[in-house]
Amino acid sequence: MKINKLEQTFHWLKHYGKWKGISLFFLFLVLNFQTANALDDVNEIILNPNGSLDPIIGYDEVSIEIIVAGYFRFEADALITNKRLAYINVEELFKKLGIYCQPESNGNILRGFIENERIPYSIDANLKQIIIGDKTITSDNGIVKELGATYIEIGVLSEAFNMQMIFNFRSLSIKLQVGFELPLVKQARLEKMRKNVTKLQLNEVETFDTIIGRNYHLFKGGALDWAVNSFQSEDTKPNNRYYLGLGSELFYGEFRVSLNYLEKMKFERRQFYYNWRFIDNDKKYVKQVQVGKIGTQAIAFLGAPLVGVSFNNSPNTVRKAKGTYIISDYTEPNWTVELYINDALVDYTSSDASGFYLFNVPIVYGYTTLTLRFYGPLGEERVEERTQNTPYTFMPKKVLEYNVAGGILENDDGSTFVRSEVNYGVSRFLTIGAGVEYLSSIPEQPFIPFANAAFQPFSEMIVNFKYAHNVSFKGLLNYYFGKSAFLEVEYKNFAKGQEVTLDNMDEVKRVQVSLPFKLNKFRGNTKLSFNQFVYDAFNFSQVDVLISTSYKNNSANLSFASNWISEERAFITSTLVLSRRFKNGFILRPSIQYNLSENNTMRLRAEVEKRADKISFSAAYERNIQFGTNNISFSIRYDLPFARASLNSFYNNNQLGVSQNAQGSLAFGAGNGAVNVDYNSAIGKGGILCYPFLDLNENNTKDSNEPRVFVKNAKIVGGRINSIKNDSILRISDLNSFVKYKLTFDDGELDNIGWKFKHNTYQVLVDPNQYKKIEIPILVYGEVTGMVYLKKGENTIGQGRISIQIYDTAGHKVAETLSESDGYYSYLGLKPKDYILRIEKAQLKKLGYRAAPIEQKVTIRPLIKGDFVENLNFVLHSNTEI
Repeated sequence: MKINKLEQTFHWLKHYGKWKGISLFFLFLVLNFQTANALDDVNEIILNPNGSLDPIIGYDEVSIEIIVAGYFRFEADALITNKRLAYINVEELFKKLGIYCQPESNGNILRGFIENERIPYSIDANLKQIIIGDKTITSDNGIVKELGATYIEIGVLSEAFNMQMIFNFRSLSIKLQVGFELPLVKQARLEKMRKNVTKLQLNEVETFDTIIGRNYHLFKGGALDWAVNSFQSEDTKPNNRYYLGLGSELFYGEFRVSLNYLEKMKFERRQFYYNWRFIDNDKKYVKQVQVGKIGTQAIAFLGAPLVGVSFNNSPNTVRKAKGTYIISDYTEPNWTVELYINDALVDYTSSDASGFYLFNVPIVYGYTTLTLRFYGPLGEERVEERTQNTPYTFMPKKVLEYNVAGGILENDDGSTFVRSEVNYGVSRFLTIGAGVEYLSSIPEQPFIPFANAAFQPFSEMIVNFKYAHNVSFKGLLNYYFGKSAFLEVEYKNFAKGQEVTLDNMDEVKRVQVSLPFKLNKFRGNTKLSFNQFVYDAFNFSQVDVLISTSYKNNSANLSFASNWISEERAFITSTLVLSRRFKNGFILRPSIQYNLSENNTMRLRAEVEKRADKISFSAAYERNIQFGTNNISFSIRYDLPFARASLNSFYNNNQLGVSQNAQGSLAFGAGNGAVNVDYNSAIGKGGILCYPFLDLNENNTKDSNEPRVFVKNAKIVGGRINSIKNDSILRISDLNSFVKYKLTFDDGELDNIGWKFKHNTYQVLVDPNQYKKIEIPILVYGEVTGMVYLKKGENTIGQGRISIQIYDTAGHKVAETLSESDGYYSYLGLKPKDYILRIEKAQLKKLGYRAAPIEQKVTIRPLIKGDFVENLNFVLHSNTEI
């Protein structure tokens, strides 16, 4: 049937020969759909792992600990056989992992799905069979029904569900790793990414086991960014661009310098960038300083880079005030957008099929820098960062902060620019500010005094006013209503004839309403906006409506745009963009733009994207009916270990263009002479080198007899972790300079249950353009075991529920444990030194027993694998015995 469809499609394309320019493209789309469907028809694969498992003869029902490395741990029921094999209660396990599991047929069949609804599974205890996706796994002795529940041997479970389960019989624990993202792990990851936002909203003060501050150097570190771009088209010479950037620590601050060189352009000063930045939040009067090419907010239009100095007394930490405001814009479709405030990641979102994204930005105290970073669905990390001017400046109550910036503009006149501003928190709800701006290139009005006020009557409403003398007056109101609906009203009035800004209108009026919605499983957002620009001779008005929604792997975006001048007839267009992600990784995105005013189609477009491991490609065809043009583009990108290379081409009305790009970075000092190579920027970043070691003598310093320990993973918000077993260094890269990070180690990551991190949480302040070395001490603990017996006449039996207390030589109780039903007891967690074990006296008195011996003395030795002392036995005798 599929072959017939392809033949019909090809015949149609051949018959309508006038469309040959686009025929191959649509044929490609058809082939892609057929390939996607073909991949869904893979023949069933039948496996029979662990088929040699012996029948269960005897078992113990116990509760064992499941450790999901790096995230959480919990207990689940298990059967431990006489051959020390572990069978897990699979229904209980899946429910605690957040995997959908529904029992049927009196619990003999379990059904659900793994990762998403497209990968269903069923477990049949009667047939001893697991069906997942296109695989069938049968194990006669690996799937059993006992005690009213279905138990599966961990080897069978691992094979069927792409899990790695390591069973430790000694500690009755299982370390679990999976080849997909668990629902609870995904939730934990999202919570981790939003942890900064939670802290902001609650004004939490985190506690850490230890704090690692700044290390200051006159010169240290080194990072290098490079990029090459070449563009060729018919009848023109190649246009090449080269970029080189260097970063280091210089005179205790961050220093960066870069050069952009374009072959076809005369070299200008603007192509050369240099900046030195120093931050110390512990200083009282000056906390941040920048020298070189600096960025600053300005009322006047500068039109050129500013070379000078800026300083202020605001910390670069994120200090949360109450309330939020919304920012929204467009980028590429299906891109991930990250929101940073003062270089700290506080939230992220994904753009819809049209590229629209929206953030609820928390309001923070002080002068803030808001930055957006963009990541593509094909793995692109856009070097471009958009720094936004924050619309509000709030200060804590009775706190005054200033900001001063000044220098020379790199324009033909070498104009002088200075801006000085002070803001004061009158109360928690009101902040007032004032300042003056000077620009020498404005002959009649070089000085611009200004004032501002921000008022928050309640957390859902913010009112802001800004006045610049003889330039403009601006008012802005943000109001949240309902659960997440948002209203923004803005008004601007410009002085007649002002030449300070590029705005030549008299007034600007804006109204924007955002209304999120949820219909069953559909989620979306509706945005309505009205803009009016008032000029002397006419008014220009715009009304936009945007409806964006998503469901599973599908998303849609429908927009209406209309504009008109004064009383003239409105020009109205509509754009519909659809997006679909298929199982095989292809993303198809068709779109259409329609002219509602003239009732005709303006533009048709189709895009397809695919990512496979380190290589990805995208192709697009666009038919612009309004101008009678056809555009075809194709891009391919390949990630090398040290760089990212891409090839882009387009064909537009008999004009062919091709471009090649390559970019990468080097970060020096990555430990053991290593240089970290990457395709993303390394300048302005930093890293952490963690050196875990066994601290046998607990002096926090690695001695010659103390070995290094390989730790595969740690937890940190942001950054990338790389561990190499050969040198036992845990490398964390891609961290922002001058930012404090929380670094967390989990004892479950250690291979020996007798090892524990001395500090589980670290606060680390990242040094600029370098790796910071941190020694991570790991303590070794010993274990004591024994039996508690009860003497009854000539017989001796194990006695449970007896309290064994452990004391140090100073007589302080350090631990306590209970004997099990058979009399066995154990305790793991004793540091190397001498201890005394005793049966609790109060319990002996209550039971009318005496213990022999009265106490057991033991010495825990500082052994690499941890000391294990056994046979510390006690025998209980009745006091009535003679």
